[in-house]
Amino acid sequence: MNNQVPRISDIQLPSSVSTLYMDGSFLPPSSHLISSMAYAWTAIDPDGFILESHYNIISFIFPSALRSEICALMHGLDSLPRNSKITVATDCAQLLSLWSSYVNAPFIPKLLKEPNHLLWSSIRAIKSLKNLDVTLIKVPAYADNPLNNHVDALAKAAHTDSYLSSRPLSELLAPCILQFNSLPVDMNIRKFVRDIFDAKSLLTLAALPRFNSCSPTSDIDWACTKFCLNNNKQFVSHRNGRSDFCSFRIKLLLDMLLTLTTLQRQKPHLYNPSWLCPQCNSSPETLDHLWTCPYILPEFSPLTTFKALLLDLRTTYLDKFLSESSLLPLSDSFAADFKSIDCWDCDPPSISCLKLARGLIPISLTEFLGNYFSSFTIWSILDTPLYDFHFDLYVQIWLCRSIFFHHWKSAQGITKKMKLSALGPSSIFQLSSYIPPDSLTPSLATVSSDSWVSWVSSSIIRGGS
Repeated sequence: MNNQVPRISDIQLPSSVSTLYMDGSFLPPSSHLISSMAYAWTAIDPDGFILESHYNIISFIFPSALRSEICALMHGLDSLPRNSKITVATDCAQLLSLWSSYVNAPFIPKLLKEPNHLLWSSIRAIKSLKNLDVTLIKVPAYADNPLNNHVDALAKAAHTDSYLSSRPLSELLAPCILQFNSLPVDMNIRKFVRDIFDAKSLLTLAALPRFNSCSPTSDIDWACTKFCLNNNKQFVSHRNGRSDFCSFRIKLLLDMLLTLTTLQRQKPHLYNPSWLCPQCNSSPETLDHLWTCPYILPEFSPLTTFKALLLDLRTTYLDKFLSESSLLPLSDSFAADFKSIDCWDCDPPSISCLKLARGLIPISLTEFLGNYFSSFTIWSILDTPLYDFHFDLYVQIWLCRSIFFHHWKSAQGITKKMKLSALGPSSIFQLSSYIPPDSLTPSLATVSSDSWVSWVSSSIIRGGS
């Protein structure tokens, strides 16, 4: 009869082990170039002597502090002989709570909805196959326990040991392991599938012609743009008194604001295609022209206002990054280099600058900042000031322009009744004969499979590292 039990670890502890001290260590991107996880355990005999200690790094998928603690527990239990009675000492209170719910209890389907369910399923399998009698106890984290301090130091040392290599998580003992791009999916499966389709939808959006009319979409950091678009709660809510601003921000991103050129495409029977900007009468009123219009009144100049707001945004960002903890020391030229990024060129505004005004984060900006800060730190800092910048554009330029435009339409004899009236045959022909490129929406088939697969693998599974 074959009594061999499937193994994850190569270490086999003697039967004299009575206690395991274990700890995990997690270095987030804010303190490290990439997320890093490690674990360590120390086996103690009944007389209190150390039998063996072990530490190693962990494959950095779904990185978190809790995951490093669970891995420490899994590898420690896997090293025990069969029929062991063991006390596991940990300073992680959450681990004790989850152990009671997911291991010392009958299996419940809810487990499969939880993060790290593959690790917990493997721990259940190890405990069952080896017939282990396990008791978890809580060790105070800062009680100066020598053994707990020892295992904590080992776990931290693993991050800098270049000779270590993590074992592939395909060797987990979970009954069923779902993989994506050869990486195990250790999270809520339903949420993961939703994240996949979110990634595909965003990349489909990125493929729209309206985003690459002047420069390639590769010049835009789409992950950061998505974060800034979704993260601000005020933006997604219509119950905060700013529903008009929410609409403005979406239309600004999609180049769907009702500028004169947009109205000329939609209703050429009302808006003569030869008409120029009602304010300056020197250029077509496109989206970009809103910020570059040379029209000047004593208290209103779109171009001057735009330049002032953009430079204020640059100053706000620079102050925040200078005060933020960086992965590497900031160079002496950091401020000057930051100010020289092309997205701040506003006289005249560069293509990158105009994209930033729409809410499309230039890749040149995030790549420069990525030399010093983690992605999450960059995105978090860029988010709120950009929202405030858009609100200032809305109030100080768009609303003023809209009031002027309303009076201009009245002067042209364009009434609300005319805008609501049915179109004549000639008008219908005019509209149907011209389909703007922006209205041609690509299907999912136009989005490279490699692009969204890579994105999901790096941004969702690996935690954006």
